Amino acid sequence: MDPARGCLAVRSVSTRDQLYRGPYTDDAPDLIVNCAPGYRISWSSARGVVSALGVLEDNTRKWSGDHLIDPALVPGVLLMNRPFRGDGAALVDLAPTILAALGVPAGPAMEGEPLLS
Repeated sequence: MDPARGCLAVRSVSTRDQLYRGPYTDDAPDLIVNCAPGYRISWSSARGVVSALGVLEDNTRKWSGDHLIDPALVPGVLLMNRPFRGDGAALVDLAPTILAALGVPAGPAMEGEPLLS
């Protein structure tokens, strides 16, 4: 909770085992924080530094974009000029779809399925 604004700063936190699978899971962060709109992980936190200013601090730098807001709040858009299966599509389906469009087989460790109809 942000005491200065009276709203939630963090919508949810997940462990890597809840979100990732496969041989590289141990390389993922231990915890994934999904921030509420208007909040993000600090510049110093991304480097593993804990701020002396407290848990929450004002951002004084321009945000140019990041992947820290709760993904449930940011719907994705996929535009293609070919028929595709959109129901149940997920981010992991994007790379196999691009490879299929180029006629390149997906590698054995790749997750997801091609979306082309």
